[in-house]
Amino acid sequence: MSLTTKIGQGVIPKASQSAIVRNYSLEAIAGMEVDFRAALPQEPPFAVGVSIELAPVGPNIKTLALATQDQVFCLSFQQAPSPAQKKSLQKILDVQYLSGFEFPYTIVLLARILGFKVSGYDLSTLKNGDITTPGDFIDKYESRSINESWDGGIVRGIDAKAAGTLEPNYALRAWFTAMCVTLTPHAFLTTHSCHSAATMAIQDLPLGQQLSTKSITKPVRFPTSPLELQH
Repeated sequence: MSLTTKIGQGVIPKASQSAIVRNYSLEAIAGMEVDFRAALPQEPPFAVGVSIELAPVGPNIKTLALATQDQVFCLSFQQAPSPAQKKSLQKILDVQYLSGFEFPYTIVLLARILGFKVSGYDLSTLKNGDITTPGDFIDKYESRSINESWDGGIVRGIDAKAAGTLEPNYALRAWFTAMCVTLTPHAFLTTHSCHSAATMAIQDLPLGQQLSTKSITKPVRFPTSPLELQH
């Protein structure tokens, strides 16, 4: 059974105003897989936003968040996943439009920890060939308020609001990303080829390309600056 909370937003016009957040441990991943598949749309596009919370030590993931337009699934990594748990995660991540901002870092970390190919779409470089913020991606007229929500976190539920409890950024970011994908022409997404995130720098990414870690065959040296991503 997952721990369930609720988050809300009022900065993205004509988008879902609330989402259910479901929290799982690795031991509950079988239940997460069932719940996640049930939450996907019945018809394409199967858009899923992804975000990660980094562990305090090392290039490791503390929490993985995957979101549809109205639900967020957060998986906590309290220890390294077992082979069976990795297989379940591979099935979960096999969706049509897995997308994120600063996505190369996310998929390299996932591939390193999980040991399998991860691919999807980097929304940061999808428009204009430059690094794009979530606010500018969604609505340039509301970009400031969207970016402030992205960077600051949101209050979960009425009771939590009184206590001042904030929902961690990774849940919000995955949810906002899922809504970004629905605002993007899907024919535009599918025109881009697949590349490895292990050998390219963010500034070299062609316009909105699809990324994949399938060619990573050895450990990756993690970047020391935002624009460095190489072996």
